[in-house]
Amino acid sequence: MDGPGTVNARGPWRRLALLLAAGFVLFFWRLGSHDLWPPDEPRFALVAKEMWARGDYSVLSLNNHLYTDKPPLFFWAINGFGRLLGGIDEWAARLPSAVSAVLAILLIERLGAWLYDRRTGLLAALVFATSLQILERGRWASIDMTLNLFVLSAVVLLWRGRAEQGGGRTRIALAWVMMALATLAKGPVGLILPILAVLPSALIERDFRSARRIVSPIGIALFLLITLSWFGLFAWRLGPRYALWVLMHQNVERYVGAWNATHPVWYYLWRFPVGFFPWIVFLPWGIAQALSREERERRSAALFLLTWIASILLFFSFSTGKRGVYIIPLYPAAAILVARLLARAWESDVSSGGARRLRAPLIAWAAAALLLATGLPLAARHRYPELTLVAASIGLAFASGAVAAAVLHAKGRTGGALICLLGSLVVVVLVATDALLPWVNQRQNISHFASDVKTRLDPRAGFATTEEKRDAWVFYTGRFAEEADTPPAIVEYLSRPGPRQLLIEDDLLRAVDLSALPGVVEDLRGTVAGQPYHLLSKDAAR
Repeated sequence: MDGPGTVNARGPWRRLALLLAAGFVLFFWRLGSHDLWPPDEPRFALVAKEMWARGDYSVLSLNNHLYTDKPPLFFWAINGFGRLLGGIDEWAARLPSAVSAVLAILLIERLGAWLYDRRTGLLAALVFATSLQILERGRWASIDMTLNLFVLSAVVLLWRGRAEQGGGRTRIALAWVMMALATLAKGPVGLILPILAVLPSALIERDFRSARRIVSPIGIALFLLITLSWFGLFAWRLGPRYALWVLMHQNVERYVGAWNATHPVWYYLWRFPVGFFPWIVFLPWGIAQALSREERERRSAALFLLTWIASILLFFSFSTGKRGVYIIPLYPAAAILVARLLARAWESDVSSGGARRLRAPLIAWAAAALLLATGLPLAARHRYPELTLVAASIGLAFASGAVAAAVLHAKGRTGGALICLLGSLVVVVLVATDALLPWVNQRQNISHFASDVKTRLDPRAGFATTEEKRDAWVFYTGRFAEEADTPPAIVEYLSRPGPRQLLIEDDLLRAVDLSALPGVVEDLRGTVAGQPYHLLSKDAAR
């Protein structure tokens, strides 16, 4: 049940409208206005595009080669939006992430209300939505927000099933369905993370009955039915031994012996604070609030949230491969802890414990925002002078919102303070979306250069690219490309008989002796992401 705090007397519809409006501004505004940026976006869009073209929804391909890095659910979602929009483009590729982000903030609002009260739920949704990592990934063609949605859904259902009198068997069974969908999004981690989020607090509280209820025979049967409906077909088509090798290689081997994105065990001690910016400033006081004497009736909620965070942090800290996006499923718990601090300060007078606890992080954030307001334009002026005004606008939004929030809170107007704080973050997102993203897109110059390349490609000639941005070139030119990633491979490719064309970056071209390759000429030159690129041709119509 909801706690005593309320946002207003008119109930959930105004909260829903507010969250949907915030979700539109933060995640949908100009979502498809810029190119798909490497490395992930063009790759995922290309896999979905080839799925559409081949009509094969069980075995994936990338650049006309077998692709086994990820399960298919995310690519099904891109195809679904592509069907609505008439093709796979920037909008279709990013809509699964944006929709997942908005649905996640609605779930977080409900979970925060169930754990504490409505005001906490609303603020938790807004804290989550305005965290740096979520703002980035909610507008990015990436699996992580889709995974987070299903993991969060499973966590909410498991927690509600645990709390419900009579066992909550239906909710727990549905949680296993959500875990199955999470597994189809990104592998067995979709099963592991919800259990890590819920089980430890039940064990610590010696609630062994609830812990046992998580192991639902009906839920497990549904999980196997859903996951094997794809994996069984995948194994049948490619062979059981190969399918099992893919499963072990992409999951177990990636965890214990990753071949990329390897980082030390303490990686998340700095990466999580960066991703949870600016709310990481408030999190220590949010934890103190949740564990305070005045929250003793909600101590079970605090234990649940803290073990949720700790379990996922520890699980990924001991993985050899680490990326900041892996720990997104703990962000909802962190957001609720911060929101509890904000909510208690809002509903109390300035001398209360919650209000006193909010004072220090507000001052700290105001100091940090003033430093940003000074440092951002100076850094931009030094390296990218054309961005000085944009950087100054972003810094001013940070500083004005933070300082106004600190001043208003000191005057006892905590509601106004939080509105200023959240409003300033929305302004930063709007400025970045309308001014910074177009500048970055122009500098990336991917689709524009690819369209120039496309006009020069000879349909009779072989086409190859180097590894750098290959997925983007294939996506935007519409031509499959051979791999020519090293100087010997480049020489071998261009030495073959018949017409040949090669797209290569300047750094690698310098390592190739073109004088030993008669007939090879430069057809086109352009700059992409600050680096010159060359289209070389041999005996091709130009």
